[in-house]
Amino acid sequence: MQRRVLPDTDLNASVLALGTALFGSSINETESFRMLDRFYEEQGNFLDTSLNYADWQWPIKGISEKTLGKWMQLRGNRQDIVIGTKGACPLLNNGPFLRLQREDIVSDLHQSLRNLRTDTIDLYYLHRDDPSKPIAEIIEILEEQVKAGKIRYYACSNWTLPRIQEARRYAKENGKRGFVVNQMMWSLATVNRHHLSDPTLVSMDEKMIQHHRETGLSATPYSSQANGFFSGKYAAGDDQADSGVGRHYYNEVNFSRLNRVKQIARDRDLSCSRIALAYMLSPAHGFAVYPVIGPKSITQLDDSMAAVDVQLDFDVIRMLEAP
Repeated sequence: MQRRVLPDTDLNASVLALGTALFGSSINETESFRMLDRFYEEQGNFLDTSLNYADWQWPIKGISEKTLGKWMQLRGNRQDIVIGTKGACPLLNNGPFLRLQREDIVSDLHQSLRNLRTDTIDLYYLHRDDPSKPIAEIIEILEEQVKAGKIRYYACSNWTLPRIQEARRYAKENGKRGFVVNQMMWSLATVNRHHLSDPTLVSMDEKMIQHHRETGLSATPYSSQANGFFSGKYAAGDDQADSGVGRHYYNEVNFSRLNRVKQIARDRDLSCSRIALAYMLSPAHGFAVYPVIGPKSITQLDDSMAAVDVQLDFDVIRMLEAP
């Protein structure tokens, strides 16, 4: 797998980021280590996690980060790994959902450092925004942590375009680094936003794409394979319309795109999921994209990693995008 320096940083990251939301929980530690080893053997070194990953299903808090921390310590490879984790995480049960007070950011960061068994985090995302908080206050808190050596670069996850633009203006006008990455929900499939259970999730749209092209801001999209919509398991008129994938992705545009993906996959003797991920990796987008993959098995991981070798020309990209 190729690696490339993430723009505006010195982080030499693999072009795919391995999503680890279930590592250490429903994907047990042994299998998690197998997948991490396999990813690393193929030169994958970009890991995506969060302080609260798997907290919704597992009694041990921070189990994803803790699993990665243990693996890096056992393998002795921390210096070759690019860790992207998220703080200021929304509380999943009782308590304030939006958490961007100074104490929220700093306490989450320190807990992530302990979980990951590291002194610094390469890429630190704010998991959500709180529009009531001044941008200047947020950026200055993050800058303090950079100066303290706790984080190397900072980024945003599920922030709206106006707030990203406001943060960029503040950073530019005040000589600050600002966000180097934006993480959002994005794939070849269009999401049915009215069915999302969390209204604070932000998905890619044309205005945001244009901002990325104009500024060169990198993207690390989650749900980059539409949660398996292009895996071949789903079809119009089947009995899975009420599943999570069905609620989020069943619509006329997406089934049309799925049919085109199937045709290209047949022509090239490749899996549909590989074509859908190759779309996300295409340079035709006009800015650096590091898709976050979420395999649940070695087989799925191998299929996703193979997508980096699939080349889709500009005409194919535009054909896939057409409604």
